[in-house]
Amino acid sequence: QLSTAQPSLERVPSPEEQEWAGPEALCPGWLEDEAPDGEVPGDSGDPECATHAYERLQSALCQEGLPPTLDCSAEPRTGFGPLDMTVCILGSPTAFLPVLLEGGSRCPGAMVLCLSPTWASRVPSETSPGAWSLLLSRGVSFKVGGHSALETFVPPRRANYVTGTLAPGDPEGGWVGELARDLDCPTGGSVPLAHRLEDTLVARWVLAARANLPVPPTLAFVLGARGDLPGEPAAPGVRLVRLEDPQGQQSLVQEEVGAFLGGTAMEPYGQVGTAGEGGGTGWGMERHGGARRWRG
Repeated sequence: QLSTAQPSLERVPSPEEQEWAGPEALCPGWLEDEAPDGEVPGDSGDPECATHAYERLQSALCQEGLPPTLDCSAEPRTGFGPLDMTVCILGSPTAFLPVLLEGGSRCPGAMVLCLSPTWASRVPSETSPGAWSLLLSRGVSFKVGGHSALETFVPPRRANYVTGTLAPGDPEGGWVGELARDLDCPTGGSVPLAHRLEDTLVARWVLAARANLPVPPTLAFVLGARGDLPGEPAAPGVRLVRLEDPQGQQSLVQEEVGAFLGGTAMEPYGQVGTAGEGGGTGWGMERHGGARRWRG
């Protein structure tokens, strides 16, 4: 039997072998049937979510000429208290990579990337009734020089600021939005806000009607009633036409488009058109000398 003073005969993994953490390191217990407490629906302990995100992170780091992430999860980090700064990024590692790298340089270890809902849990807030605190049991922390490490936190590390991939169309938007909902710390957005910002019509209406800012001349056809687009106050530069049945209102659409393209708002524009499928022109208006005419 070897004494504790003797060197271990176990082979030390090379840096190339250490760079890939593997499914078990990314999602401990993923083979167990019972899901951990506080898990957010949408992942079910499956390591596929974290594995694919981890691969994207390594690819992005490689493209930037940065070292791969070290797997330090076998030795849990301890000693984090309520006053320790923890900026948590949820979801896609590539969208926020510049933020993670810059934050790691300015505040080493404070930027923590969460790649899976199984890495975090929500508990009732002790300071804000009705709100929740986000606790991180695992994450990728960033340090000076683009160095990163996969770490576990015992006890779980409390997030002081949270942001992430909250875009409605993003595959990760579901669990990210759920984790970031009703937190007791500042957040960088929300799913409803992302809905508004990504909806061009809503964004133009808010800018024109609420902020009194100029927007491009806009003609929009809306099916049915949309509560997020009230009729009052009117938005300058935005013409909203509500259609009940577009199949039976072709004449109305043609009249509105004709009036819009022939109006004074479009005079500064020489040509307006939309491309149909296959590169063909669907409809538009051309200026020939001082006259304008339909084409298409």
